[in-house]
Amino acid sequence: MLDSVTIHLLTGKFLVGCLLFIRISGMMIAAPFFKNQNVIPHLKLMLTLILAVIMTSAFWQEQPDLDFHLWYLVLLAVKEFMVGVAIGFSANLVFFAARFAGGLLDFDMGYQTASMFGSDDSPTLLGEFNELIALMVFLAINGHHYLIEGIFISVRAVPITTFAVTESTYQLLVKMATTVLIIGIKIAAPVLIALFLTNLALALLARVAPQTNIFILSFQLKIVVGLLVLLASAPLLVYVTKYAMEQMQTEIMRILLTLNPARV
Repeated sequence: MLDSVTIHLLTGKFLVGCLLFIRISGMMIAAPFFKNQNVIPHLKLMLTLILAVIMTSAFWQEQPDLDFHLWYLVLLAVKEFMVGVAIGFSANLVFFAARFAGGLLDFDMGYQTASMFGSDDSPTLLGEFNELIALMVFLAINGHHYLIEGIFISVRAVPITTFAVTESTYQLLVKMATTVLIIGIKIAAPVLIALFLTNLALALLARVAPQTNIFILSFQLKIVVGLLVLLASAPLLVYVTKYAMEQMQTEIMRILLTLNPARV
């Protein structure tokens, strides 16, 4: 028979494991690659369970004692899920920027013309293309390893009973939003400049030859110019995406440290 001390230790270890499982589940739901619907749910569940067991075995003695009250444990579960989502959200910044850049180019090249007539579900073709490129770069630099390292580091950076959205958290979120805008414009800049010059040339042509149907000509010309410049600037897209993703682990650590008031 197990004595009361052993039962208490096993119960505490089980609760810590469940809370860490919830934290990893939040990351799996929000993080790039893992959140993809093409990844088998059973594989996600198995990987989450394996990571939870490993993390529990490694860190459960470092975690503070838990109060065995239902509402207290429910709040801790919600908090753990939010920490996991924060890690996944930080890793998604480059993907948001790539999709934002593709949306700008889609609208300027005419691929989003359907949205002007009330069709809200039209796909962003170049946005999805940029996102796929970003995903390939993410896997090439082992970004999924960064996420697993980040979830392990988070156990010490943000213990189970510690969580607070501080002023530093809000400032970092604003900085992240600005970073997404800047990276997106950098990715789309070559094509945007080329399309601007194309529009300028078409405007001059309309003044020189008013009989030319510039409106119809602009559709084909802007698509051709945009695709050619996009092909020529593909190495720049990969370089900017790779450079931004190399800073991903630092951003994950920063947002984790802001969630712990003792470390701010």
